[in-house]
Amino acid sequence: MNNKYSSQEQETKKESLLCGAFLKKVRQEKGWTLEKISEETKILLSVLKDLENDEYENLPPPVYLKGVIEKYAAFLKLDKGKVLGLYQKSNGRNLSSGKYDLPPKNRFLVCQSKFVSFFKNVCPKMLKYFFFGFILFYFIYEASFFILPAKIILYSPERDFTTNEAELTIFGRVIRGKTLFIKNQEISFEENGIFNEKIILAPGFNNIEFKAINILGHPTVLIRQIIYTITE
Repeated sequence: MNNKYSSQEQETKKESLLCGAFLKKVRQEKGWTLEKISEETKILLSVLKDLENDEYENLPPPVYLKGVIEKYAAFLKLDKGKVLGLYQKSNGRNLSSGKYDLPPKNRFLVCQSKFVSFFKNVCPKMLKYFFFGFILFYFIYEASFFILPAKIILYSPERDFTTNEAELTIFGRVIRGKTLFIKNQEISFEENGIFNEKIILAPGFNNIEFKAINILGHPTVLIRQIIYTITE
């Protein structure tokens, strides 16, 4: 009989304790260390210590704390509802999120630097714009081969002139050209459009025609007039 009353008195004493003190007493009775419980439940050791010490100002927001208490109670094989009720009775704090648990008043919100915030918010947008810009540039570049005419650039001869040399070196570049003709003869050119040819001039007036044709077959014509004078 005395044992029965003694057991009831112990339970009553436990229930009169604050939530943290109650959990601590049960844990010690079961022979568990906080370190071991932290390892088993994956609850931070600092949170367990603050909870057992009833240091509520250091605990996570209620929306997270409820899960912590339930996990701790389950580990100690205690009634979750009873422990949660004891917590609310001890602290008077509702176990649901409130205005003080939202930014910027949430103590557990990790403040991000301006750089991190910029990197997370702005960089993805910049990368997206860069990607679409690159695609647009590539499309315009490829389309230019169809839309724009071929272009002939002559580095030599740069202009019409008179010479007493029979051999003429022709050096230049063709842009957006599929084929190139010099005096109606097709001339090969490199991938970058560079061409280099030598032709023999006829005595007197030489009308040299350069013709580049683009992919659509549209021609571009450039004329150089060279006068070859024979010296005796």
